[in-house]
Amino acid sequence: MSKIAFESDRLIMRYYEESDIAEYHRILSDKENMYYFIPFGITTDSLEESRESLKHAIEYNATGEGHRFCITLKQNDKMIGGIGYHIADQTPVGKIADPMGWFLAPECQNMGYMTEAVKKKLECAFLHDNCIRVVTACFKDNIATQNVMAKTGFRKEADKLQAMWHGGKMRDRLEYAINRNEFIHDL
Repeated sequence: MSKIAFESDRLIMRYYEESDIAEYHRILSDKENMYYFIPFGITTDSLEESRESLKHAIEYNATGEGHRFCITLKQNDKMIGGIGYHIADQTPVGKIADPMGWFLAPECQNMGYMTEAVKKKLECAFLHDNCIRVVTACFKDNIATQNVMAKTGFRKEADKLQAMWHGGKMRDRLEYAINRNEFIHDL
């Protein structure tokens, strides 16, 4: 398996490696930064939990059920986040990726890195992984993620009221999607 999955102007998206553990743990154990991921069990509380999570991410790529990539800066290969998707269905005309998700270190936010990474990941999904549809979602108050979705061509398909328990209350969730023909049209 090639180390580099795909590149953008400033980023490399590659398969996770055991050597990523320090940055992986730093990012995933930051509860404030990872606030929206807490209900999904992606955050970690200890170095041991981070090791198990990283091991699972490495093994997941070999299953064919989806992809989880480490986002690094081209200039120094420092891990700054992660991006991936799960293959929810295999249809006669292509795969449906649901959900697609991402996270980014706090010091790298508001610099366009995630928009750049999502655009490249969508290119990979539609042009190389035979996906016909990619779906993602976020809590309604997660404005930063909504902005990334809008900038990368996703359109809102659902506004689910009180759809999920998080932070001591039921929270609204938004679902977004983009189809291959929409993505190719916008190239």
